[in-house]
Amino acid sequence: MNRISSRLSSFLPPADLRRPALLGAGLLVASWAFISFTPVFSTWLFGDARYYESWGGWIAGHQVPYRDFNIEYPPGALPTFVAPVYLRKLFFYHGRYFFWLRFEILVFSLVALAVMVLVLKRLGVSRRRAYAVCITAGVAPAVLGPISYFHFDYFPAVFAVAAVAALLYERGVLACALAAAGATVKVYPVLLIPLALIELWRRGGARAVAKGVGAAAAVLAAVLGPFAIVAPHGLTWALHVETARALEVESVGASFFAFAHALFGVHLHIVLTSGGSHGIAGPGARTVSALLAVAMVAALAAAYVRYFLRARGPEDLVAAAAAVVVVYIVFSKVFSPQYLVWLIPLVLLIGGRRGLRASALLIVILAVTQIFEPYNYVHYFRMSTPWVAYVVFFRNLLVVGLLGLLVWPRPLEQHAQQLDPARTTGFG
Repeated sequence: MNRISSRLSSFLPPADLRRPALLGAGLLVASWAFISFTPVFSTWLFGDARYYESWGGWIAGHQVPYRDFNIEYPPGALPTFVAPVYLRKLFFYHGRYFFWLRFEILVFSLVALAVMVLVLKRLGVSRRRAYAVCITAGVAPAVLGPISYFHFDYFPAVFAVAAVAALLYERGVLACALAAAGATVKVYPVLLIPLALIELWRRGGARAVAKGVGAAAAVLAAVLGPFAIVAPHGLTWALHVETARALEVESVGASFFAFAHALFGVHLHIVLTSGGSHGIAGPGARTVSALLAVAMVAALAAAYVRYFLRARGPEDLVAAAAAVVVVYIVFSKVFSPQYLVWLIPLVLLIGGRRGLRASALLIVILAVTQIFEPYNYVHYFRMSTPWVAYVVFFRNLLVVGLLGLLVWPRPLEQHAQQLDPARTTGFG
């Protein structure tokens, strides 16, 4: 019994982190309640949740996704759609589906915060830094607004930050499995697997790398395999929908077209894409999409090589994990506003002056996004209100600036000890 309790206590935050963790959790609940029950926000808490309600009801009615109905998300996302249906039944049909979806998202955000605290524990941060991280994580969803609570993006974010935590605790194989699990919900956590493989190579060579690859493959097979057998055409359709989408209007590439349209009257061909979003069609947009794809591959490769050659400490790992996700967002042809939720558990963990600047910039990005999402999105995709296009363009420039802040070659925080003298410098 003592051995079990000692193992459990090893995963609990030390006493000096418990108060920051509880404060952050309280702020998360307060942010959730503020957005959920304040009329000016609550009227916007639907969006894609209407699709989730339909899919969840069909699944609860024993229809098979990808076979009996089309769905564009990977199979790992399916539990998030059906869970609110059963939660509502469990509580005697009290409340609507949308309330229980928001409750589910609140739980995910609290789990993400708990994992962030585990990372802070491993980094050996000061109490001041712990308070700053937890407070910012607690208010960040309110700064982003309703978008935070009618999308399920906190769910893959849990897997992503858990993979980083597993790496910091020298569990590289587990990190690969967690990143793969996150990739079955939304693709982006797969970007963390190369970082895990680099760490496995450093610690155990080719055999350790093989174990990591095997763990990731096993998770992907376990989640995707049954649907590949039962409904291969449905999975193929979902893959085709995602890869064939037009340049989404809020993406970094598209915002340049929108800016040119607002400023110079350049003609744009706006089309409705999957999931009710809108994209820019035409030869120019297709060319930009192709260039962005090439740039993404090059930028990711550069980030991994730089990490392999230069990174050694846990702070480097946290910064690299955040950087590769920002690379994905900047160079993707789709940039839905809820993608910013992915950055909250990662960017806020970065230490030193760079982390302070990155966290402040992220909060500004969240706030600027709420100016046009969801309240003015209709004016944006119709390109009828120039100031909205300027705001989107400015927001995307800030995201590019965040990427530059994270990847700009410089010594890792020469003054970090001044800001956080308790931080550690190695994995051991």
